[in-house]
Amino acid sequence: MSAGVPRTGRHTDADTAARHDANRLAALARDCEAAGIRRRCVVVRLSCLPPELRKPHHVRLARDALDPLLSADRALRFMLPNHDIAVAWRGAFDTLLTASRDAVTGMFDDVDAAMPAPDLFWRVLELPDDADVLRALIAESLADGGRAAAVASPAMPLDAAAVAALEAALSHADVARFARRRAICRRGPDGRFHTAWELRTLSVEELCAELAPGRGTRAEPWLFRRLLRTLDRRLLVLLASANELRAAGPFGLDLNVASILAPDFLRFDAALPLSLRGRVTLGLEPADILDDLPSFRFARDFARVRGYRLLLRLPDCSLLPALPPVRLGLDLVEIAWSRAATTLPIDLIEQEGGRIVLTGADTVDALAWARAFDITLFQGRAVVPGRRAAGIEVA
Repeated sequence: MSAGVPRTGRHTDADTAARHDANRLAALARDCEAAGIRRRCVVVRLSCLPPELRKPHHVRLARDALDPLLSADRALRFMLPNHDIAVAWRGAFDTLLTASRDAVTGMFDDVDAAMPAPDLFWRVLELPDDADVLRALIAESLADGGRAAAVASPAMPLDAAAVAALEAALSHADVARFARRRAICRRGPDGRFHTAWELRTLSVEELCAELAPGRGTRAEPWLFRRLLRTLDRRLLVLLASANELRAAGPFGLDLNVASILAPDFLRFDAALPLSLRGRVTLGLEPADILDDLPSFRFARDFARVRGYRLLLRLPDCSLLPALPPVRLGLDLVEIAWSRAATTLPIDLIEQEGGRIVLTGADTVDALAWARAFDITLFQGRAVVPGRRAAGIEVA
C-alpha cells in the first residue's frame, strides 16, 4: 500500500481493534463457562461518564491506571467499542485491584460534573459466575460503539463513480507533498537503535480529504483496494525519479501484488541504482497474497530475482502460526505489539525472531519481550535512532 497510515492502519483502525477486543472478551467468557475456568474481570465503564470526561486523554489515563493489573497471572486487557476498558486475570490480586481503582476514580476527584455511582462505573466480575453480566456489558459496548461511529462518520462511502473521479484527479495531482517516511530501526549489540530502512508511503487520508472531501474511503473494501493500487502506481512514479533515488538509503514500500506486476514497477525497478539492490523491502498483506496465489508466487519469484526483500504484514499476531514467512517464501514478517503476542508459542517466536519486525514498540514491555526472543527490528515511539532502549539492560 502507499497509504500514509501504512497498511497496518487498515487493520489497526481503532474501531476494528475495539470490536476485535469485544469478540475476544466474549470468547473468554464462553471458555470460562465451558471449562469451569476461574477468572476475575474488572470493567471500567467510561461510557457512563459525561461526554466531557471521556475524551481520548481520559481513555489513555484510565488505561494507564490499569497497567499494574497486567502483571497478574494470565492478565489480558480489552479496549471496547464504547471506550469501556476491561482487564481479566487469574487469582485475587486484591491489593493492585484496589490501587488501580483508586487511580482511576482519582482522575475525577476534582470534576464538577455528576459522576455515576462507584458500583456502576467500576464493575468487578467473577467468571464463570458473572458471564451473563459480562456478555450484557459487551453487547452494550458494541451497540453504543456502533451508534457513536454512525454519528462521527456521516461521510458518504466511495462508489465506483467516486473512485473513477479520484483516480482521474490522482493522475495529474502533485502527490509529493503527501509523501511520508517512517523509520524501521535495528537494535545493535550496544543497545542503540539505528535506522535499518525507511518506509516510504503516501498519506491516503490527506489525499482523499483534499481530492474527495466528504467521502468515507474505507467503507467499501474492494473499491478501497482499487484506490490503493492507484496510489501504489503514483508512489512508484514518484520514487522512480532521479532526484528521489540519487541519495536514497535503504527503504521499504507497501504494495499490492498487482502493483509489483504492473509496468510502473518495471520502470521503478529499471531506475533503481545498483547501490540499492538488495536494500529495498516490499511489504504485502495476507489477503492480497491469498486472493490469488499464482500471481503472488510469480510476483514473489520476480522480486527475489531482482534482489528485493519481501515482508508479510500480519493484521493480528495470532495469524503467525498459520502464516509463517518461511512457508510463503518471504524474508520478514511484521507483527504489532500487544499482550496477545506473549501468548504465541515460544518455539515459534524463537524460530522466527530474526525475521520479525515489531511495530507499536511504544513501551519498555514491548522491547523487553522482543529482547527475550532476539527480535532486533522495531518501529514505535520507544525506538529512537542513536539512543539506547530506556530501562533495558545491554547484555
